Amino acid sequence: MQQFDIVIVGAGTAGLTAAIYALRAGKTVLVTESESFGGQITSSPRVENYPGIAQISGSEFADNLVSQAMELGADVELERVIKIVDG
Repeated sequence: MQQFDIVIVGAGTAGLTAAIYALRAGKTVLVTESESFGGQITSSPRVENYPGIAQISGSEFADNLVSQAMELGADVELERVIKIVDG
């Protein structure tokens, strides 16, 4: 069983951003999501209030976050977390 420095439950904007920063800090990261990657922003037809991005669809924004996290080395799993055990 592979061990990770950080396990992030939820692959919305916050979870994926946390993964990117952790990976840049040299940590190993597992991101889990029970439904679909990107969270609520994926249903937004247009995002215009994000620094550095004039306009983008929510689904494209989420796809970019997932791609960036994976390119940096995140392990991403579509799994439902039912229990956390401190071991």
